[in-house]
Amino acid sequence: MEQPRWAMVFHPETNMDSFMKHNPGLEHDPGLASRFRQSMRLFLISSLFTVIALGAACMGPDVRHEKLQGTTVAEDTVSPTTQPTEPPKKGFTDKTLNDLLVAELARQRNRLPLAVSRYLDAAIASRDAGIAEQATRTALLAKDQERALEAARLWMEFDPDAIDAKQIYAALSIHAGNIAESVPILRALLEDPDIPSDRRFTLVGDLLIQGEDKEAALAIMERIVAQYDDDPNALFALAHFLVRIEKQQRATDLLEQVITMDDGKNPLVWLYYAKFLQSQGNTARALDTLFDALANGIEDKNLRIGLARLLIGEKRYEEAREQFERHLSSHPEDAEVRYILALFLMQIEQLEEARKHLLHLVHQGDFVHEVHFNLGQIAESRQDLPGAMDLYRKVEDGPHYLDAQLHIADLLVRQKDLRAAREHLHSVSPGSAEESIRLYRIEGSMLIEADDLEEAMLVYDAALHDHPEDSELLYDRAMLAGRMDRISILERDLRRLLSKEPDHADALNALGYTLADRTDRHQEAMALIQRALALSPDSYHILDSMGWVLYRLGRHQEALGYLQRALASRQDAEIAAHLGEVLWVTGDRKAAREVWNKALEEAPGDERLLEVMKRFGILDSE
Repeated sequence: MEQPRWAMVFHPETNMDSFMKHNPGLEHDPGLASRFRQSMRLFLISSLFTVIALGAACMGPDVRHEKLQGTTVAEDTVSPTTQPTEPPKKGFTDKTLNDLLVAELARQRNRLPLAVSRYLDAAIASRDAGIAEQATRTALLAKDQERALEAARLWMEFDPDAIDAKQIYAALSIHAGNIAESVPILRALLEDPDIPSDRRFTLVGDLLIQGEDKEAALAIMERIVAQYDDDPNALFALAHFLVRIEKQQRATDLLEQVITMDDGKNPLVWLYYAKFLQSQGNTARALDTLFDALANGIEDKNLRIGLARLLIGEKRYEEAREQFERHLSSHPEDAEVRYILALFLMQIEQLEEARKHLLHLVHQGDFVHEVHFNLGQIAESRQDLPGAMDLYRKVEDGPHYLDAQLHIADLLVRQKDLRAAREHLHSVSPGSAEESIRLYRIEGSMLIEADDLEEAMLVYDAALHDHPEDSELLYDRAMLAGRMDRISILERDLRRLLSKEPDHADALNALGYTLADRTDRHQEAMALIQRALALSPDSYHILDSMGWVLYRLGRHQEALGYLQRALASRQDAEIAAHLGEVLWVTGDRKAAREVWNKALEEAPGDERLLEVMKRFGILDSE
């Protein structure tokens, strides 16, 4: 049987040297020749059928959205579509097929400029809308606005009905400052039956707002809306545009006009106006607006929930609860609102009422995992630890899964079963690096709390083996090393952290304080603490460190100022120990005793406080 033309052109045994010769953008890729031969048959299945689909202008790429220097556009994913759709309606020349294959290879290897160039060549030669679309999206990926604009123009020319093409071309034109050029397209979008009528004007506003010249954009928006001055959607879109460019009074006047249109029954406008008023600091008027909307006979879920949220913000909790319950009285099956109400009741500590709503959701079969987690929290707050553990074990999925497992481990620790707690943590399969790090940190903190520092160090060693560059793990292990008097480990980890994050104030402070307290490298410590203080001038920890290094340098009066500021900011036993010592050494022993005794009342077992008082004979003398 005769081979199809594309198979003869791109047969796996095609002369590789010839292919590379004619495609210099790829010829220096190490190992490409061998990889090409090995993968050509598989690649042809996934890539050349895509080419055929492109030829039919019916490629269906997955799309995602990405900001292009302030412009929101739809963008193709990097992986090529692999499912063929229809056979081509017209054939491609050998050069076009070659351009498409090179473009696909270049795109997969993230050589986007080359991919854009070849897609554009293929689009111009074939006059195919699908290829023009691919050229546009690849140019957007490459952040090449000039060629994206060129490709989008071709896409519109080849497929005049393509909404995405119009939107992208208009957005790019506006972003480039060519607002006037976009006006015919904006008008066409307003007449496009494929765009919902209540979205057309806001879409135009969303496109116009991308331009740098907001006044010019406003003039265009006003000119367009003037032709539809009896359309509430048009006036609402203009009001929204005015809000976005901070022309608040005009926006207010226009929103009040829109509210009266359509017999004042549009809940979206009422809710938007209320949120706008709240953003201007006029919460009382925002509340009145929503109460007026409900009094006007509008029964809308979002309106009522918006009112409830505003009331919560004003701490008018009973009125907020009433709004939730009014909605549920007519929509008892609304699981979302019932769950929000349950969380709100938990927040204001009406736990029994919250529990009733959560149990209702369990019977309804909605939000099952989230509900069991919250029921577990209620049980835990009532000291029903076995009941809480059973409920947490029912959380088998969802956003609270990991938290539930951590609660189980914590409950086991509280029941004096550290071994079982660790075994439970080890049984959890983390879904991401972040979750893995969190599990390690929880286990480490449990062991530190149990005073098993050696085992905790092993946990942090394992954690940093798996996540060697994680700043939190480096900091945690450094602090543990400090407790274990392993200063070299502390310094190594903190310097490693600072090499990545030179402005990490806590790391600067911890290293500086340790050098001041446990070594004679006081000038080096001073420099580190000064950097930390410049970053966090009001941190009581860093103020304490500065006072302590000044004391170690013999600058006692300066030290007193920093230590007094630190203790005024936070009543802390360690700061009190430091301040008392400096006061004692400078001769103000009465003040030192007062500082120590007050701190001892609040923290009677603090080791640092007891140590300094014993060292100066205070406890013995009293």
